[in-house]
Amino acid sequence: MDPTQFHTLRTAVQGNAVPPSGVALASMEGDLRDQLMASGLFEEVEVETTDDPDALVIALCQFKPDVSEADIAGALEHMWQDRVRYPFWEAHTVIVQPEYVEFEGATRFSSAGHYATVHLVAQKARIPAQREPA
Repeated sequence: MDPTQFHTLRTAVQGNAVPPSGVALASMEGDLRDQLMASGLFEEVEVETTDDPDALVIALCQFKPDVSEADIAGALEHMWQDRVRYPFWEAHTVIVQPEYVEFEGATRFSSAGHYATVHLVAQKARIPAQREPA
């Protein structure tokens, strides 16, 4: 989905629902962390919760240098769709650039339930430079 369309949908959901409780937010944080760690695609993973309604769960990851940005984007969408989002409703956007993938998602628990938002940035890990032979 186009980022502008996503932001419009996210704003509409935020205006019609409440943020999740601390328990629900911690559960989503844990689910996202578990999925990222279990994927084997990332060298470093940091996941936290915030008070920012646009990014209630945030993540910063470094993906392995031998994995393409397109593969990371696909894996993030798959994790979101299958394991992290709520079943009632979701919207997300992915931006893929050289050495960089950004994922934003919004989801709602039920027609009368809470919403949650995720903002994840994944950067390609650097390959350490080889030292010149002495």
